[in-house]
Amino acid sequence: MNPLPALTPTIFLLDRNVVALIKDSAGDSNQRDAKKRAYLDWLRTLDVPENGFSPLLSIMEGGKGCADSAVEKAACLETEADAVGRFFTRASTDAAQLRLVGDGVAAMLSAIQESQWNERATFFTSAAPLVVQKVARRQRQRVEEELIRLATVSGLATDDAIVMLLLACLYGSDAARRVLKPARPNAYNVLSDLHVISRVGLIKAVAQQSPVPVRVRFLTLDEGLFGILEHIGIVRPRLTAIDGWAMQIRYSPALFPLLSAADSIAMLRRYTGSQP
Repeated sequence: MNPLPALTPTIFLLDRNVVALIKDSAGDSNQRDAKKRAYLDWLRTLDVPENGFSPLLSIMEGGKGCADSAVEKAACLETEADAVGRFFTRASTDAAQLRLVGDGVAAMLSAIQESQWNERATFFTSAAPLVVQKVARRQRQRVEEELIRLATVSGLATDDAIVMLLLACLYGSDAARRVLKPARPNAYNVLSDLHVISRVGLIKAVAQQSPVPVRVRFLTLDEGLFGILEHIGIVRPRLTAIDGWAMQIRYSPALFPLLSAADSIAMLRRYTGSQP
């Protein structure tokens, strides 16, 4: 929650829980939760002309734990764009633009599904039972090999983010366990969290086309998601003539706390083919 320097324009992409907090603050100005009150106060310090705020990622996720219809997405867009537009009075928001083209955007977003969503869902559903309980040290290598086998059978690359997150859970990441919730697996919620990485990467690639340097930051109150994103880097996001856009993901050895640094690096080399 440390304020960023205001010299460079910054676009803040708001997660669903941040938008929900903003919506709640409009109906109850006396927030009783001290942590949430402090977060709202911090958000207000960012409400300056150099910054911009968007609920787009929250709208893409929706609020039901499953895919929205176009009508539900339009209602979500209207409510969230309005709340964000009212909360930030000095910074710019995309509230007016979203409302202007709301039905069209809602129809488009309700129809969008990321590439390999179904393969990731299949993999996660089959792999989650392997890490419901913390795995004994002598069993971890066997479980690692089974996770990689399941990823391959599901049609995923071994460096896919959902594969890395299951490996992180296996090797002691409490943040990964909080995101995955393997005892109560919900593929939609997990993949919505995970696809934040590619969605932010795309927006960063577009922002790089600006003649003025622009930062892109993702804000979330989800401590598990925040914890894993601290160890995942978006590398060289860019627009391309062939595929539209591209980026690489870099995983830190710290994502696997039960492994030594050397063992983490060796595993990342095996499955990502690159030096972290």
